[in-house]
Amino acid sequence: MISNFVAQDSADARVGDAAVARLTDILRDRVNPTAVDATRELPEGLLEELRSKGFLNLQDSPDVNGLGLSGYNTFRVVQAAASWSVPVALVLGIQTAVGSGTYLRALPPGDLYSYVEQRLLDGIISGSADTEPTGASNSARQTRAVPTDDGETFLLTGEKIHIGNGPIADVVTVSAMLDEDGRDRPRLFFVETSDPGFSVRSRHEFMGVKGFPNAALVLDGVRVPRERMITEADPDTEVRITAELTMAVVRGRLHLITAPGLAIAKLCLEWSRNFVNRRTVDGRPLGVREEIQHMVASTMADVFAIEALAEWSLLPTDQPELGVNVAFEQNVTKAISAEICWRAADRTMDLLAGEGFETAPSKARRGVPALPLERFYRDARNLRISGGVSFLLHFWAARMSQFSYYGPARAGQSAALAQDAGQQPCTDGLDPVNADHLRFAAAQTRLLGTACERFTAGHSVPGLYEHQHRLIAFSRIADELLTMSVVLAKAARLHREGRTGVQDLAAVHCAGARDRLAGLWRQAEPATPGPDHAAVSDAWLSGDRKYASLLAGVITDVPPTADTHPGER
Repeated sequence: MISNFVAQDSADARVGDAAVARLTDILRDRVNPTAVDATRELPEGLLEELRSKGFLNLQDSPDVNGLGLSGYNTFRVVQAAASWSVPVALVLGIQTAVGSGTYLRALPPGDLYSYVEQRLLDGIISGSADTEPTGASNSARQTRAVPTDDGETFLLTGEKIHIGNGPIADVVTVSAMLDEDGRDRPRLFFVETSDPGFSVRSRHEFMGVKGFPNAALVLDGVRVPRERMITEADPDTEVRITAELTMAVVRGRLHLITAPGLAIAKLCLEWSRNFVNRRTVDGRPLGVREEIQHMVASTMADVFAIEALAEWSLLPTDQPELGVNVAFEQNVTKAISAEICWRAADRTMDLLAGEGFETAPSKARRGVPALPLERFYRDARNLRISGGVSFLLHFWAARMSQFSYYGPARAGQSAALAQDAGQQPCTDGLDPVNADHLRFAAAQTRLLGTACERFTAGHSVPGLYEHQHRLIAFSRIADELLTMSVVLAKAARLHREGRTGVQDLAAVHCAGARDRLAGLWRQAEPATPGPDHAAVSDAWLSGDRKYASLLAGVITDVPPTADTHPGER
C-alpha cells in the first residue's frame, strides 16, 4: 500500500505556498514571540486580523469566511505559525482540530447545521470543553445535562479544565452525561460562552506555550436548546461523537500536535548547524567529531520521518480517488511525531549545552546568537501531553486497533502470515542498505503479527488489557515499523524523482529504529520474569515505612505560591 508514496498535487501546493506566505507576513509584522512568552499574552488585535483574513477558519469553506484549504495545506500553515510562535499555532490548531467548523463538515443538514453555519459566518472563535478535574481518561463525565420539564432545553452543570481557546471562545462544544431512559450516555452540546451560568474560573499557566489562551471553565445551570445537542445515528452509542466526527478530530490532532512538532524539529536542525559551525574544541571544528555527526544526522532523519508520517497521514484524505484508508496512521501519528520531536529537542539541548539552556534574551545581552531553544524546548514537552499523553495513546492504539485483529475470532492468522513469509517487499528505488532495512521491516511486521496472536492466545479478554506495559510495547513496535515503512517509501519515491541524499536520511532513521526495536521486543516478550513492580508500587502508595528512606533529607511540604500575574488572569 505504501510503496507508491503519495505526493501533494502541484496546484494544491501552490495554494499552500501562498497561504504560508501571507501568514508569515502577518506573524513577522504583528508578533514578537519572545514578548509573548514573557508577557503570556498574544498581541492586541492579532486574533481580529487573523479572523478577518480567514486564518481562524483554515479548512472551512469560503462561504463561511474560511480559506478552504486542503488538509495538508492546513498542516503547512500551522507548521509555519509554530516555527515563529507555538501559542499562535495552537490557537489555529484548536480551531482546526476541535472548532465548530470541524463539526459543520460532518453534520447533516438541519437546525444544528444551520446554527453552526451562522455562527461561523459571525466569525466566532471556538473550542472543545471535554477534560475535567477528575481526569480525561474516564469514560464518563461529571458534567451533567438535565432536561427541563418541557424537554426543549437542557441545564448543563460542571467544570472543565485545560480547555484550549477557553478564555477567548465564543462557542464551545461541551461533553456532558445525559440520563436517557435510565441510562447515562455521553453527549455533546454547543454552548454559547456569553450565556448566563458560563464563566472562566481561571486561566491556566503552563511551563511552556505561554500566551496560549487556556482555561478552567465553569457551567452553572447553563441553558442549552435541545437542537444544539449532537444526536448520533445510533442512540445506543457509548461514545461522545460519531465515527465520522471522531476521525475528523483525530486528523485535527495532526494539525494541533504534529505540525508544531515538525516545526520544532526543523528549527532544532537549523540551530544545530548554527551552533556546530561556529564552535571548535581545542582548535578542531566541532563538526568533525563523530558523536556530533551522529547527533546532527539523527535530527536530520527525525525531520524526514515526521514529514513522511504527516504526508502519508494527510495526503490520501486530500486525494480520496486513491482509495487509501489511513485511519490507523492518523490515529497513531500524533504520539509518534510528538516523541520524535522530543528526541530532536532533547538532543539539541544536549548539543548546545549551557547555551541551549540559557534563554534567548540572556544570550542577546552577552552578544551571542539568541537561538530560542529554551523556549521551544518547553513548548515541545507540551506536545507529548496535549491531545492525550503518549503512553496512554500507545495503550489505546494497542487495545482498540492493533489487538482488535487478534483473538479467538481470528484464530489462525499466524498461519496466513506464515504463508506470506516468502513474499518480498518492493525495493524499487532503494539502495542495497535501505532495501535490507525494508526486508527487515517486512519480516518484523510478520513477527509482530505472530507475537500478537501468541499473546492473545495466552491472555483472554478482558484480562489481556491488564497487561498494559506489554501492550504499550507492542504498540510502539508497530509505530516503529510504520515509521520505517513510510520513511523508506518516501525515500524511494524521491530517489526515483532524482533527489539526492534521501537514501542516507532513510538509512540513518532505520538504523536508529532497529536499535529501538531491539529494546521494545525485550519489553513485549521478556525472556525472564520481570521484577514485581506492583508490589513495590503498592507498598509505596500505602505508606509502607520500608521505603521511607527514599525521601530522607528533603523538604516535601508544598511551598507557598505567589501569583506573579494577579488579576483576571
